[in-house]
Amino acid sequence: MAESQMEAFFEEKDVQLYSRGDVLTGRVVQVTDNIILVDIGYKSEAQLKPEELAPFRQEPVKVGDELEVIITYIDEEEGTIFVSERQAVYAKSIDELERSYRQGEPVMGIIEDVVPGAGYHVNLKGIRAFLPGSHLGPDLPADIEELRGREVPFKILELNRREKNLVVSHKEYLKDLERQRVEEFFARLEPGQIVEGEVKSIVDFGLFVDIGGFEGLVHRSEISWKDLPAPPNTYKVGDKVKVKILDIDREKRRISLSIKQTRPDPWVGLAERYPPGTKLQGEVVAITDFGAFVRIEEDVEGLVHVSELSWGFPSNPREVVKEGDVVDVVVLDVDEERRRVSLSMRRAQPDPWENVEEKYPEGSVVTGKVTKLIDYGAFVQLEEGVEALLHISEMSWERVTHPKEVVKEGDEVTVKVIKCDGAKRKIRLSLRELQEDPWVKFVENYPIGTVIDGVITELKDFGAFCKITDEIEGLIHVSEIADERIEKPSDVLKVGDEVKARIIGINEEKRQVRLSLRNVEGPYQPELHEPKPRPTERERERRPQPAPATVYESASEDEESGHEGLTLREHLKRKGLV
Repeated sequence: MAESQMEAFFEEKDVQLYSRGDVLTGRVVQVTDNIILVDIGYKSEAQLKPEELAPFRQEPVKVGDELEVIITYIDEEEGTIFVSERQAVYAKSIDELERSYRQGEPVMGIIEDVVPGAGYHVNLKGIRAFLPGSHLGPDLPADIEELRGREVPFKILELNRREKNLVVSHKEYLKDLERQRVEEFFARLEPGQIVEGEVKSIVDFGLFVDIGGFEGLVHRSEISWKDLPAPPNTYKVGDKVKVKILDIDREKRRISLSIKQTRPDPWVGLAERYPPGTKLQGEVVAITDFGAFVRIEEDVEGLVHVSELSWGFPSNPREVVKEGDVVDVVVLDVDEERRRVSLSMRRAQPDPWENVEEKYPEGSVVTGKVTKLIDYGAFVQLEEGVEALLHISEMSWERVTHPKEVVKEGDEVTVKVIKCDGAKRKIRLSLRELQEDPWVKFVENYPIGTVIDGVITELKDFGAFCKITDEIEGLIHVSEIADERIEKPSDVLKVGDEVKARIIGINEEKRQVRLSLRNVEGPYQPELHEPKPRPTERERERRPQPAPATVYESASEDEESGHEGLTLREHLKRKGLV
């Protein structure tokens, strides 16, 4: 066989060595607008259409460039072969991408351009992929000018070889990354560990603390060893705190944390540390209507009841203390089981009632402030913690129906001590003892037998009260109202009547005046007003009602009861007759 025939034979054989799908490298020999000719060692140059160039070619093709192409079609009759760089790149990378897709592994891609209203083109190992705008991810800007050329990790969402469809997501990549991080994080955790964290948010029911990229909850009950209705305002977002891991729910991705359990329970052994009578200092941390709470240790607060705030009688704890005050207290009781401590501030101070009888002996004159009015008198503060009673009967020699007629709260009064009992913590005062006694003047100016002008002030079944002077009243017994027998005073008199009456009796010891409306005009005849003798037992049995004259006799019994100095009306009131 001639040499020329042998060459022709091998050239024909070479044609058979190429088939559709072969990937090979060729050199560009000619470039036109419609076709690019590539020498691949075939008897004729392969034809490469411009649209079959790789999608992300950075430089235009020029003669002499080497290209990796794949044979897409062979026309044996014409001796023409067609190739594609685009499909060669696809074939080279698709296997690797499909493996990443099936295994859920991330791939790197470069964002090349925008798809208006839809998303972005991504160069994924030379293959064009589509990135939907909704899958860009929160860490990337939406502006293509900032994105173009940026290499970004993606997760492949869809891969279809036949349709050459490739969809990627950066957002899903981030989610996978977070899931992986959380799984690794939870794998390292164990209940009982103490770790440092950062307060990320504060809610009514507790604190959320970041302990390494994941947030756990410190419930309000686990913030402090004392009971808290809400997280204290001492915690701020960004604070560094030590927490103990209580529980891990890996399935629900929840972690329960505790701040208080990073330190010992202060209530254990508290009663031993603070037996009753222990004196210490603490800070007032809260004030309520019923007292003040004082911190004596971290997470341990005791209650100072309003009655234990001072030796005085405050109506509101805020009159004595304010939040932030450092005060001396004495421990009254510690109940570890109920987690309660009772404290006293007043017992940490000297008792003002000690030696009170020496400071305020009976008969001494003192000055005090009226602190409270009650129906039967007024309380007067002599010093902090010492209050005395000014009874209504000791306010004036005149008749007083209510203390407010004489004094009001806040008044400073000068009074006389008439009784002081330190053991019972009671002091009685008198205003009228410092005033001129109108009774002395009355006795001097109004002897028995004197006829006076008076006004009826009150009517009772047994008689009528008549005002003689501004300070003195007398009693007109029913038997002294008229010469004839009457059933009751209201048959003859009414309140406000002006009458002439004769003084028929004066009991200086009991400050009592007896009056009569009988025989007012004539000379005084004592025998007309002498009380009738007491009836015998037989006579009393016959009479349905007792003789009215016993009113004075019953009043006289008060002498033995220690009620000297009371007026007749006061005696009768004590007997329930007024």
